[in-house]
Amino acid sequence: MGETHDRARALAAFAAVVADDDRAPVVVVAGCGAGATVAELRAAGVAAYGFDASRSILETAAPSTRERLLEADVRDEDLVASLREAFGIDEIDVFVTECMLSFLTVDEATAALDRIRSHDRVGTLLHLVRIDPPVAAQDGEIDATILPPAEWQAACDPDGEDLWRDAIGPLDLPPPDSSDDGET
Repeated sequence: MGETHDRARALAAFAAVVADDDRAPVVVVAGCGAGATVAELRAAGVAAYGFDASRSILETAAPSTRERLLEADVRDEDLVASLREAFGIDEIDVFVTECMLSFLTVDEATAALDRIRSHDRVGTLLHLVRIDPPVAAQDGEIDATILPPAEWQAACDPDGEDLWRDAIGPLDLPPPDSSDDGET
């Protein structure tokens, strides 16, 4: 649990750096499950929200977190507009895909991420990728696309616009002064 908390704290610190100074950072977690990361980010002062395609897993969320979760699919054409409307947010500073890309084909992931990137109100995309198959795939209930972060990036983000991390290791997010804002 300590490592999860440290990861949430690192993500919160990163979000604070990339957000506008006049408001709390906004993070949206795709594939949020029962909302554990959303709750931890909220505890760290982040305006955090999440969505998942599984209604049954969302229903297991703590009541205090449930109001910040939405049933939605990352493949939805109007996803960003739906999130902004449902949560009353204008901008998303960090959009996190949390261990959920393996539920998509590479083509589905590429199309979804391109749509999300195309919105000027969405900042950094951070992808947390697991290289072990989801339990449902291990049980043969679903197909899964299992690729390491570098291969996902090569397939879905060849220009390197997003941040790609192994979901198990440390986040190792860029320090504040390494952002590419044109200044030296």
